Amino acid sequence: MSRKDKDRVYDVCLLLEGTYPFVAGGVSTWIHNLIKGMPELTFTAVCILASSKEKAKYRYEIPDNFVDPRIVYLHDPLEIKRSFFNRISAADIDRLRKFHYRMDRSDLKMMHEIVDLFREGKYPLSELFHGKRAWDMMVERYKPDTNKESFLDYFWTFRFTHLPIFKMLPLDLPKARVYHTISTGYAGLLGVVARVMTGRPLLLTEHGIYVKERKIEISQAEWVYRKEESRLRVESKLGAFQTFWIRMFEQLGRMCYDYSSAIYTLYEGNRQLEIQEGADPEKITIIPNGINLDNFLGLRSADHDYMGQTEFAIGFVGRVVPIKDVKTFLRAIKIVSSKLDKLKVYIMGPTEEDEEYYEECVNLVKLLHIEHVIEFTGKVRVTDYLPNLDLIVLTSISEAQPLVIMEANCAGVPAVASDVGSCRELLEGRTVADQALGPSGIVTKVADPTDTGEAILKILTSPILRQRMSRAGIERVKTFYKESDLNERYLKIYKDYGAMDNLE
Repeated sequence: MSRKDKDRVYDVCLLLEGTYPFVAGGVSTWIHNLIKGMPELTFTAVCILASSKEKAKYRYEIPDNFVDPRIVYLHDPLEIKRSFFNRISAADIDRLRKFHYRMDRSDLKMMHEIVDLFREGKYPLSELFHGKRAWDMMVERYKPDTNKESFLDYFWTFRFTHLPIFKMLPLDLPKARVYHTISTGYAGLLGVVARVMTGRPLLLTEHGIYVKERKIEISQAEWVYRKEESRLRVESKLGAFQTFWIRMFEQLGRMCYDYSSAIYTLYEGNRQLEIQEGADPEKITIIPNGINLDNFLGLRSADHDYMGQTEFAIGFVGRVVPIKDVKTFLRAIKIVSSKLDKLKVYIMGPTEEDEEYYEECVNLVKLLHIEHVIEFTGKVRVTDYLPNLDLIVLTSISEAQPLVIMEANCAGVPAVASDVGSCRELLEGRTVADQALGPSGIVTKVADPTDTGEAILKILTSPILRQRMSRAGIERVKTFYKESDLNERYLKIYKDYGAMDNLE
């Protein structure tokens, strides 16, 4: 980093985990459009990615006002400097011990002290992670006299959970008037470091609730150790190490909520979840997503012949990953294809993020004998497909406020979506005035192929209903979900917080 770059003060530093500009998706598109919508501000970012083994490639055409992004790799190994081993003082180990004790009780008062310890430069990270005294503290927390879980599995769980945290604490952050994290978790921790070290405001925007999504992933994960006999039983109880992971993300979430100057989320359901996870209700403001109307209005012909239609096209827009529950969608399409002869289905989204799950989906297509119906397109421009689609479907088990529903509705394409996030608000209306427009799609049960299939058939085989839903969707997005409104609100937020003096 040049001296010039080090001294530069940006208007906004975004703290991003597994997203823009290296990973495509709804949140990344939201960030991209936000930056483009404020050309008068300069943005930079610290981008957290899993490993340097994965090539960091831009997935977006970068706006001119987004400059100097820096990358942090969570799981790259530390450089071990053995000459420093055992140099960490007993007093500093005691500080770490007290910090863990307080964190276990949701007491965050020592955060500034711990950030200082990691940033003072007295010890390399290898000493704080591999040193003898650090080892002794880890064994002490394991409680060997009473713990019945495998120490080896505890050791690796501790390593995998704490190495990313240790990497966040000493980072040299860009100077900015405002720091803005788009999640809690590791990016949120980086936001806490920024707030502690610079005194500048920290803003948090949550699309999906990070802790909730990590709980879903961890409860389903094969890589988190569970005793073999537990795996053989069908039960909802989590194993000790799954609980360890979840507890850590809960603590990181509360820490980010506590240090944030303001919290923004997309709808009331998210707000309630944030409060349950420890956020101060007074800090939370709801700002719905928005889209650029010009990109989607008029994509479909206004004189579309709903009455005489016999061929149908369905779109599924999303990454081919478990949280999108593509398998439920495929099983629903099997039901639909048995009733409609002329059907084409496009699954539009990256397939490389979870290659094993993608292969499972491909095999399921073959097992269901719907190869002639299904096409995996990979990442595409959705606007190229929307003019020819009759319906879009989401079967996610977790969503926030999916842009794809707004985009499709704005183009006059109804939607079927599982009852997660704000999907019901988007399709049935949030306020009395919104609800008066009528539904622009159907909400279905989560992970229910039959309910999803029946909803698809109801819309496709009811021309009058589909036309009404098409008109309602266009009017709803035009009235309540304009991107220009969203950009105006965030521009004022950035300017107001950026003009503040340093916070205590």
